[in-house]
Amino acid sequence: QKVSFIGKLDLKKNIVSKDFKPDKLVSSPLGIIFLDSEKRRVGVWSKDTIDIRGGYGTEDAGLFDPVDIISNQLDVFILDQTVNRLIRYDAQLNFISSFNLDSENAFYPSLFSIDNRQNIYIYYPELNYIYRSSGFGGKIIKFIDLSSNFISDNCISDLAINNADDLALLYKCNKTVNLFSQSGKMIRRFNTEIVNPLIILPFNSSWLIINADGQIQFLDMDPIQLLLEGGKIKDAIIDNNTLILLVNSSLIMYEIINGI
Repeated sequence: QKVSFIGKLDLKKNIVSKDFKPDKLVSSPLGIIFLDSEKRRVGVWSKDTIDIRGGYGTEDAGLFDPVDIISNQLDVFILDQTVNRLIRYDAQLNFISSFNLDSENAFYPSLFSIDNRQNIYIYYPELNYIYRSSGFGGKIIKFIDLSSNFISDNCISDLAINNADDLALLYKCNKTVNLFSQSGKMIRRFNTEIVNPLIILPFNSSWLIINADGQIQFLDMDPIQLLLEGGKIKDAIIDNNTLILLVNSSLIMYEIINGI
C-alpha cells in the first residue's frame, strides 16, 4: 500500500474551542464523533456544525473519566475508566444505556473493542488480562492471560478487531503485534519498525500501525513517514480508503491506494 496526501482541515474554525479540545475521534454514519477526555465531553460533527454532549457526572449519561471511544454499527461506546463502565449512545449521541463492567474490584480498564457478534473485549493493565463479555451487557469472563506471553504490564498501547473478528494487540515496549483468533489462541506475531507505536487499525486483510510522529507501517511492508508540520498525532481512523489523522487542532487526510 501507498498513501497520497489529500488535504488538511483546521478544526479551530469549527470544532476546537476553549471548552472543547478533542483528543480522540471515530467515524459514525452521521459524521465524525470527537471525544474531549479532559473536559469529559463528546460531540458529533456533521455539515460543518457540532452537537456537543456530556460533561462531568456519574449519572447514567454523564462522563467521569472517559479513556476510549469506538463506533459500532449505529452506536457509539465510551469506556469510563474510574467508574469501570461502558456507556452506549446512538449516532446522534442520545444516551441508550450503561453497563457496569465490575462492581466488586477496583481495577481500571484502559482499552476496549467490539466484534461483529457484539462481544466486548476489555484490557485491564493492572491484571495484564483481556476480558470478554457475552454480548453487550452479558457476563464478563477472562479471555487472554497476557502474562503467559512474558510481556510486561502496561505495555499495550492499542487493541483492535478486524472484520474476521481477529484481535490485534499492539505492544509499544518491544514493537510487536500479537494477533489472536476468536478463541483466544495466538495465531501470529508481527514485528514493526515503528518507534513507540501508538495506534493499530485494521485495513482490508492487513493492519496499519501509527506513532505520534507520523510514522506509519502496513504489516510486512516498509515504514512511511508522513508530513505533520511539527504536530503530533493524537488519534487516527480509516474511513473507507481515507486515513484521517487528528493532529493537534487539525485533521490531516491521506488516501490509501493499492490496497490489498
